[in-house]
Amino acid sequence: MSYIVIYDGNCNLCVTLVQVLESIDKGELFEYIPMQDLEKLNQFGITAQDCEMGMILIDGNALECRWQGSDAAEEIGRLLPVGVINSLT
Repeated sequence: MSYIVIYDGNCNLCVTLVQVLESIDKGELFEYIPMQDLEKLNQFGITAQDCEMGMILIDGNALECRWQGSDAAEEIGRLLPVGVINSLT
C-alpha cells in the first residue's frame, strides 16, 4: 500500500466511495481506515476531530504528505489509472 485513506465509516457516501475505490484499486495502491478506528488513527497522529473536516489521504511513503477533503479526493483521482477513470465515464 502506498496511500492511506481515512474516511467516516458511518457516512453512507464515504463508505460507497471506498467501495468504488476498492473495486478499482483491488488493494494495490490504497489502504482504507475508518475514522472510528482510534487505535489506527493514533498511529498517524490523527484525532477523530481532525477527520470531521473531511476524508484524509496520507502518502504511506512520506507520512508528512497529507491531503484532506476535496484536496484528498482530487489527489485520489490523480493517482488512479487513467484507463480506469475513462471506463467509468
